[in-house]
Amino acid sequence: MRYRKGCIAISDEYDLPVLLHIRNTRAITLNQLYRLLATEKSGIARRSVHWRLTRLEQAGLVLRITSSQFFRQPIFRITPLGLSYLEMRGHTLISLPSTGRQILNETQVFHALELVEIRLALRESGLLQTWQTELELASRNLVFYGGAAKDYDAFITLQTEEGAWQLALEYERTVKGSARYSDIRAVLNGDKTADAVLYLTSSHDVSHVLAIEMRGVKKTIGVALSEDFRRDLLRTPVLNIGAGHAVTSFREFLHAAPRATKATDREFLSAL
Repeated sequence: MRYRKGCIAISDEYDLPVLLHIRNTRAITLNQLYRLLATEKSGIARRSVHWRLTRLEQAGLVLRITSSQFFRQPIFRITPLGLSYLEMRGHTLISLPSTGRQILNETQVFHALELVEIRLALRESGLLQTWQTELELASRNLVFYGGAAKDYDAFITLQTEEGAWQLALEYERTVKGSARYSDIRAVLNGDKTADAVLYLTSSHDVSHVLAIEMRGVKKTIGVALSEDFRRDLLRTPVLNIGAGHAVTSFREFLHAAPRATKATDREFLSAL
């Protein structure tokens, strides 16, 4: 089939996953995108990913973030046109409509990139089975819970030799105010979507603040350094706030998390 001059042919097999990853992660580098795609489809070439990104950027579906000048790799985000295209193809996110005023605050870029690094560490180690991003969770929560549930940075399923485990994940890059943490404790105590939450932090100081502020939360709460976690994974020391501030390995912390179930959002919806 021949296309009109100036048109772009979007491949369901190769281009659509690129657009979905860029949207769902909020921001992602070229190298991160290539690594994510390589874990999903064998034989992916880096030059092919770069070529596809260039086409999508020229078509106005994705945008190179200006602050990427501080990074070795270019960083990309979705555009309103890219969101409109995904909506047209049936990939709508209520939490990020094409009609929204702001797609990404550039202060969120560092946060988003670290979450992708955490995801890649788990995926490339073979531990990660599923990863739902904050945008995907926010859409689910708006539909099923009217926005009352916590929009975690991610909800993940991990597979170890002992079995499959589900938990929520949060990345805490900076410290919030006491009033904000009070609100977060209330949301966590009211949330019914996750029984265990792993907080990964940017520094020991942030971990110390979380260890104090998360007391009183009626969930299994673990705190660990993100850099350590990406390197050591199951061996990472985790401060278990719900167990008297005991320090265990992440493998041991997982035993306090619920086993993975096969329930889906569709099954939940049909039960309403």
